[in-house]
Amino acid sequence: MKKSNENQELKNSTMKNWVKEIKRINWARAPKAWKWFGLTMAFLIVLGIFCFLITLSFTSLWNLVGIKA
Repeated sequence: MKKSNENQELKNSTMKNWVKEIKRINWARAPKAWKWFGLTMAFLIVLGIFCFLITLSFTSLWNLVGIKA
């Protein structure tokens, strides 16, 4: 029974500490957060297109050489 109480107290104190830490964070303002969100999405789109083009070019090259998947 004592072990259960210790675990519960540890969970409660851990949760309290987590909430305190979250409150201490200096969150970015909305315009800045949206700016970085937009930049991240643009980067991911460009990276996706780049990976698609690399895959497409290697597939075409292998088909020309005669390698079949």
